[in-house]
Amino acid sequence: MTKVIVGSNAIRGRDHDVNPDRTLPKNWRLAIAIAIGCGLLGLALRYVARKHATDDAIQHLIPWYVFARDHGVAGLAEAFTNYTPLYSYLLLIAARFDWLGDPLSLVKAISVVFELGCAIAVAQIVWRATRLPLRASLAFCAVWLAPTVIFNGAMWAESDSIWTFFTLVSVALFMRDRNGIASFAMAFSVKAQGVFLGPFVLGMILRRRIHPAWLATVPGIYVALAIPVLVAGRSWASVFAVYLDQAHTFNRLTMNAANIWVLAGGMPYAVGVAVGMVLAAASGLVLSIFIARSRRMGPEFILLAACVSLMLMPYLLPKMHERYFYAFEVASIALACLNPRYAPFAVIAQVNGVLSYLAFESEIVLGVLPAALCNTILVYYLVLDLWRGERGFRFPSLAWLGFIVSTAGLFAYLVFEGPGLNISPVYLLTTGLVTAAALLLLKESRCDLAGPDQLPQS
Repeated sequence: MTKVIVGSNAIRGRDHDVNPDRTLPKNWRLAIAIAIGCGLLGLALRYVARKHATDDAIQHLIPWYVFARDHGVAGLAEAFTNYTPLYSYLLLIAARFDWLGDPLSLVKAISVVFELGCAIAVAQIVWRATRLPLRASLAFCAVWLAPTVIFNGAMWAESDSIWTFFTLVSVALFMRDRNGIASFAMAFSVKAQGVFLGPFVLGMILRRRIHPAWLATVPGIYVALAIPVLVAGRSWASVFAVYLDQAHTFNRLTMNAANIWVLAGGMPYAVGVAVGMVLAAASGLVLSIFIARSRRMGPEFILLAACVSLMLMPYLLPKMHERYFYAFEVASIALACLNPRYAPFAVIAQVNGVLSYLAFESEIVLGVLPAALCNTILVYYLVLDLWRGERGFRFPSLAWLGFIVSTAGLFAYLVFEGPGLNISPVYLLTTGLVTAAALLLLKESRCDLAGPDQLPQS
């Protein structure tokens, strides 16, 4: 009996040492203060960027909003956007606040709402897994102020935060041992990119032995969301062929996406599409089977598996845009807050994202190559971590310094030299430095790659 009591006290003491925030209300006050401060800063940044307009926003988003504002609910009979019906409803809601600002600002406000939702969802994921208020607050701030998040919504008025929000909710539900298929179906009903989480969801269905009939919710929710536009008189073909029409919008293997197709630029388009689809499908199936059969448990493993799915699909699939890594870039922040050894993944993901965004924003395409190389490294280590597990961690100070310096050098070179520059020895050198530094950073973050079967027996 004495031994049990001592063990129990030791466990309570150890929990107290690791988790002092549970007993210190001042940490709650600090966490709330940090979240409020970063929240206001994020709003200020979005206000400053409210008038920044891309060609896509001028040619598509603003005319869509104006149509929704001028025609109201009756406009649902027309396919005035090339997105799914849900986005048309959001435009109609935004148009109700037309007196608050110009069309571009109100379109961006839609993204802001869901960006806030993403930040809250990540904070909830971290809080439920760690019960540390400061960690949850940091997660909220990191997502809300993430450079790729600012680029995507505040500057470009894109809507990737919408499907990402439902993706995060789906992952959060699975982490709580609940069914997240309906949320996944919502993500897919917003944009086809929601399918990036598909291998993870299939793996969880097999792992949790969820009835396959739940997969019917994916088309079911899409149909349910389409009912208002169908009642309004829009044709069935225009409603249910949205994703097919989007797939034929352009004929390039990559649209500035930092993925494998940057490294295979000479491959014929038709061959590349076929190879990419087969490669992604096969890899997704392998990932699903691994998740279903793995004996690892816990919220960190589930989140890591989701991150692998969200990273692997846009990395392997052809015809991807630079912003299709958005969900991984956000989810990796949650993973880093759960386990600090994954901080390099989140940081490098943001750097790669910004380098890719610059290709469209400033026509600086030279940054896509090092971003693709670094994403290749990220995919390798994510898959390896999921497969073999991890043991031990230390912060690689020298590697962090090397990555920061080389990345700063690359950004400075790209910004000062400007677009349209031919590849030069200086560029090749800076590209090599960033890639090498990323590799060193990730390598030093892995002190021990021993799998569960190699761990010492207790």
